[in-house]
Amino acid sequence: AANRCRDFIVKAYYERDGGLISPDNCKDVPDVCCHLDMSTQAHRRVKVMDLQSCGVHAVIFPAQTGVAIEAKAYWQHTGEIVSSRRASAALQELGVAFERITKRFGERGEEMEFCKFHAHDPGQDEANEAFEELRGRIGSVTGQPPSNVFLCPSGMQAIHAALRLSRALRHEQHKPGGAAVVFGFPYLDTLKMCGRKELSDGVEFFGFGDARDLNTLKFLLKSRAAASKTKDAGITCLMTEFPSNPLLNIPDLLKLRSLADEYNFLLIVDDTIGNFANVDLLKSGVADVICTSLTKLFNGRGDAIAGSVVVSEGGARSEELIRLMKELHGGNDGDLWASDARAIAANSRDFLDRSTKINETAEKLADWLRERAEVENVYYPKFTQSELYTPFMTEQDDKHKSGYGGLLSVTLKEGVCERTFYDSLSICKGPSLGTNFTLACPYTLLAHYHELEFAQAYDVDPNLVRVAVGLEKFEDITAAFDEALLMAAGAGAKEAGAKAASAGA
Repeated sequence: AANRCRDFIVKAYYERDGGLISPDNCKDVPDVCCHLDMSTQAHRRVKVMDLQSCGVHAVIFPAQTGVAIEAKAYWQHTGEIVSSRRASAALQELGVAFERITKRFGERGEEMEFCKFHAHDPGQDEANEAFEELRGRIGSVTGQPPSNVFLCPSGMQAIHAALRLSRALRHEQHKPGGAAVVFGFPYLDTLKMCGRKELSDGVEFFGFGDARDLNTLKFLLKSRAAASKTKDAGITCLMTEFPSNPLLNIPDLLKLRSLADEYNFLLIVDDTIGNFANVDLLKSGVADVICTSLTKLFNGRGDAIAGSVVVSEGGARSEELIRLMKELHGGNDGDLWASDARAIAANSRDFLDRSTKINETAEKLADWLRERAEVENVYYPKFTQSELYTPFMTEQDDKHKSGYGGLLSVTLKEGVCERTFYDSLSICKGPSLGTNFTLACPYTLLAHYHELEFAQAYDVDPNLVRVAVGLEKFEDITAAFDEALLMAAGAGAKEAGAKAASAGA
């Protein structure tokens, strides 16, 4: 990962148009910056340092804003990060003193345990048990063998790993690198990652992900194939979310599957929002690969970060994809830190129970909000394209009751003050989702503050509020929303009255 980061920085900042990282577009190259000319001064200034502790490496680069921006871009878009537990363990092992800030205090001021499994380096037996428990649980829920499950240090790293997998597959097929298709309006880093020339051979973006975009995609693929001597459309993969973030739109996966088969590209689905307990995208054979942020609902506590890639056992290229993933990923457990694995393994033991409860509460909240006079839109799979969602819902059993997931987004009617609503909403505020406690955030402003017009072009309202439902009682959640909506309506009316009086004067 450190070598890839160094390669990215050199190509992005110093070479400007240096092309893709890695000479074969997919494999790691140890100790060299992918055949770059390391004799030049610019290339020698970006170095990888092995800290010789917990497998942590540092990428050293000049203290210049432009270089730092590219370094941050790699860290952000690829998710190849050092978790806080791993960083703490490395500092302890190196003898660096630091104050632990992850503390929680009780009502009488006593210090309490904040998170499970602090940052020590567990023994190999402990680590193996945690990894096996995680892969076993994910395999059981998705209906796939644990050997098809690959663990990652973050959800974004899972998506990056899937992109690299698709490039590796084309390399093995002796085909030139292909572009990625992003279908639907996604989490911002997915699109940013696919759009980086150092990580992908370009991106074709279909931001609505609707029937019209599907027809345009068909035309694009047909045109690209017709222009190729080998009838190759030059697409390495199609990435989509099920449902999308933050509009909860549902892509037509069956039609996308048909196109993937016809034009020979991988269909990669991020199922984090729907979650693999609710929707079956692998046993159904519709997706080649699913990527999931385990940080979210699977973990629940918001105290650990991880991701997973699961390869479909029934796919036409299953064996080849699993072999390539093991080569690229360094085995099934990748770079996930063992203490993070132990925490998530413990936290996810009641995953199915929590998912059932959150499904029920979120659906009731969506129905309730839709009836409120102050609310303009409720974005939720039940109301967006339920006919494309329900065919993939998992079967009900005594362990889990499937539903539409715990995420929804709302916009308010004109004359209702969005700022008052958000400020008055007495629930936790934050940009994550899937926590055991309900979270709200002004998603568009946080994720797309510097590109609001771009987001608006795809119907993502700047004032949209995204809500991730937790385990609280439905009545407690609606009480908080009721108070905030009433205050927002009152503030809006007061503001309108003031404007009218000013105009009359």
